[in-house]
Amino acid sequence: MGVGGLGHLAIQFAAKMGCRVVVLSGSDSKKEEALRLGAHEFIATKGKTELKVSRPIDRLLVTTSFQPNWEHIIPILARRATIYPLSVDEGNFEIPYMAMLINGITIQGSAVASRLVHERMLEFAALHQIKPVVQLFDMTEEGILDAMTKLDQGKIHFRAVLKPVA
Repeated sequence: MGVGGLGHLAIQFAAKMGCRVVVLSGSDSKKEEALRLGAHEFIATKGKTELKVSRPIDRLLVTTSFQPNWEHIIPILARRATIYPLSVDEGNFEIPYMAMLINGITIQGSAVASRLVHERMLEFAALHQIKPVVQLFDMTEEGILDAMTKLDQGKIHFRAVLKPVA
């Protein structure tokens, strides 16, 4: 869930690991890119009262910067699915209690991985040509201000990178 700075990498990793990747995003604006990155299915969620997927989702990586409407998400999860909230949002993580219990849903928090896990991730990324999509900005006062303005406006395309100016 979410096709941003973290989500676009999650799509690539999951696809290269052999997973069937279903992407949930607010609108269709990133559909083509998500499919190009390895998604098998794309569902736009904004304005929908009911979501439909080809088959129930076993693992949900939440990479959005907001809490989703769990009332819409729970019905598309498989029994005993696991939810991995990976992004940061203010406030509490709230999910419908009874739906979580009845369906045996697990919520798995995560801290920063160990150095060994990082090394293995980078080796896997190199082997499978997994690369971030970056938006470059000059490492100048003007470039930094431009990057920060776009970040504040939510107009950064996946990852912002400052590049040295020769």
